Amino acid sequence: MKRISLLAVLFIYVMSMAAQGDFITVKELSGKINNPKVLIFDTRKVSEYKQVHIRNAVNFPVEEISTKTPIEGILKSDAELCKVMGTHGVDFNKEIILYCNKGSNAGRMYWVMKMMGAQNVKILDGNLDAWKAARKPITRMPKMAKKTTVTAKLDRSTMMLMSEVKTKKGNGNIVLVDARKDEYFNGTDPKSKGHIEGAISINSDLMRDDKGMIKNAEELNKLFASKGVTKDKEVVLYCQTSTRAGLLYAIMTTKLGYTNVKVYDGSYNEWVVSNKVVT
Repeated sequence: MKRISLLAVLFIYVMSMAAQGDFITVKELSGKINNPKVLIFDTRKVSEYKQVHIRNAVNFPVEEISTKTPIEGILKSDAELCKVMGTHGVDFNKEIILYCNKGSNAGRMYWVMKMMGAQNVKILDGNLDAWKAARKPITRMPKMAKKTTVTAKLDRSTMMLMSEVKTKKGNGNIVLVDARKDEYFNGTDPKSKGHIEGAISINSDLMRDDKGMIKNAEELNKLFASKGVTKDKEVVLYCQTSTRAGLLYAIMTTKLGYTNVKVYDGSYNEWVVSNKVVT
């Protein structure tokens, strides 16, 4: 009888962890912030980090892993990524926790670190707002990173290039998802002329509830299914600079069980150069 009960508890635990995906709760992180085997990275801008951040978090702005010119947001080379990550003390042998304001910066960093071979990377559910709402320790005092040597070669199998998007986007087995805000997708914002032809809109803001937490799997599965984004298709995600797309990638692959998801890294900023947009 005891054995059955233990098995039942174990089953419930495993199922709850699967439903949580690679998202860690405030309660879980609060028990780890002093653990030397855990690294916490604040992926927001330096100015935001200086105002307030989670205690023991190192600032690693997501912009540092991408180019600024000639196109903003293209991922840097393998060697450059290893160098910048080493500067910030990244160690793939440790558990890595990422956070930002709404999850987009952390999502892009998550996707890149997974491509680089990191096995234990998580995103703080609810990000900094949830942490502050729970009255967990915050500070203005910066934590200095201990420089490391990062050696990795990206497995770019979850990345799609513009040439591949052009070739594949008319295929019925491919679904192209634009994760930007509606006004960007519609071309009513000055920063956007519209969207890639054939793309569907799933605003990444729809991933969160009114408290900023990631919605449960049932709600999200219904949302994606209603848009024709099903697990039997190859899903290609993009936004402006692959930040919102990175968040959707983390949710879809770890929380919802999608197995064929890619990110178009160049995203809208690269695509618009060739004027292949519609309004």
